[in-house]
Amino acid sequence: MKRIKSLCFLFCVVVLGVVFFFGANLNQAQALALAEQTESNVYNEIDSYLADACAKAHFPAMSITIVNKEDVLLSKTYGDCESTDTPFLLGSVSKSFTALCIMQLVEQGKINLNAKLSDYLPNATDGNKISILQLLNHTSGLGEHQNLGNYKITEKQGVHKYANVNYSILGKVIECVSGLSYEDYVEENIFEPLSMSKSAASYEKAKDNGLIKTYENWFGINTKTNPKFPKSGDAWITASAGYLSSSTSDLGRYLQMYMRGGEGIISSESINKMFYENVEVQASIPYKYGMGWTLTNEPLKQPALRHSGLVETGMSTIYILPESQIGIAIAVNTNDYFVGKDMMDRIDWSIVLMLMGDKPNQINDNEYVLRHFLYDLAYFVVFAISVLPLCLIMLYKNRLTTGRLWVKISLLILLHLILPIFILLLPQMFFATPLWVVRAFVPDMFTTIIISSCILFITGIAKTIMLIKKTHPPRRQIDSTLAIL
Repeated sequence: MKRIKSLCFLFCVVVLGVVFFFGANLNQAQALALAEQTESNVYNEIDSYLADACAKAHFPAMSITIVNKEDVLLSKTYGDCESTDTPFLLGSVSKSFTALCIMQLVEQGKINLNAKLSDYLPNATDGNKISILQLLNHTSGLGEHQNLGNYKITEKQGVHKYANVNYSILGKVIECVSGLSYEDYVEENIFEPLSMSKSAASYEKAKDNGLIKTYENWFGINTKTNPKFPKSGDAWITASAGYLSSSTSDLGRYLQMYMRGGEGIISSESINKMFYENVEVQASIPYKYGMGWTLTNEPLKQPALRHSGLVETGMSTIYILPESQIGIAIAVNTNDYFVGKDMMDRIDWSIVLMLMGDKPNQINDNEYVLRHFLYDLAYFVVFAISVLPLCLIMLYKNRLTTGRLWVKISLLILLHLILPIFILLLPQMFFATPLWVVRAFVPDMFTTIIISSCILFITGIAKTIMLIKKTHPPRRQIDSTLAIL
């Protein structure tokens, strides 16, 4: 009897164990299935959000690739873009590639981050005062709008001041130390090892790769134009500072390299230096900048490494979320500086927010049209102010015989000298941006400013001639008057 009870007890234990085992595995399988479904839903939501946002932001084309260490999680295009293998212009996302090249040469013992620039470029202006690390972190003291032909220390060193020239100089350092052109170095040491076949550091190679058609924005209308690749070494933005091209598919591969610890391209120690040995930057949302990457901790639920890029005909952004081990690459083929740029920022941050379980930034239905209408209205007001004196020039001529001369001269100076100069200086006064930058990045504003100023100047010249003729009649007229008397 005891033996039967023992057998029964053993049987119950085995049954319970089997039930527990299969139940636990079933729960685990259900949990995994639920997680996969949740993840799938997130990427479906991101896809739907981007399709809607791309249309509302009036981007001609957009491409996105999201990856983890092993897989591609989302690969989509919107608008007039056939494939995520289509190359876009990267803008300042190029800086992370240049920083990576520098760190490769550091690992080879060919560059010391704390060495002075003059150690590598003996003739560099202020080269004995600027370190390689300062160039990488934008703490060199060089000016925002300087280039390789005119750079010098104008800002406080040790304080972050973003300047393209820092990375243009680093491109020259890479060439000097490696003995290769910047283009060849990037191709041989990054693009080829990572099988980034749609990436390039020159316009010719970018065209061969199928570079997407590019656009610039005129008064809210995206207008097809040729990409504005740098034509000289003294360009404000050079290849090493912002003119690499790549597809988001290639960029996904590039981001995976970082998440996998370097894959022989670079060591994990150097990656950590690039990501985390940085400098504080005070902004509305504080962040840190280091070696081609920004690090943002707040107000996100987890840290985000990021760099955005903007050139005359394109915008792009890359992210790495270190805790989630997810990389994001997104690119569009237009530059709409005042409206589209803001929308691009809100859109790419929304991807991160959605991956962290938060709600995305919404792009409203009529936002693009309304905002451009307000800018166009401002342009029209400036233009109308400049044209009005020309329209009234005959009235001015008829009234030259009335009123005091000093009042007429004062109005001429005010309306046709001081006002056009004020219009020309508007970008510098309100945006701290010189006109030649406005010409490249905001062509509609530049055209409005130049035409309006020229009309005012020319009208002023015509009025001045009329005034001189009225106040100083020709000699023949004076003689005729005296003869009558």
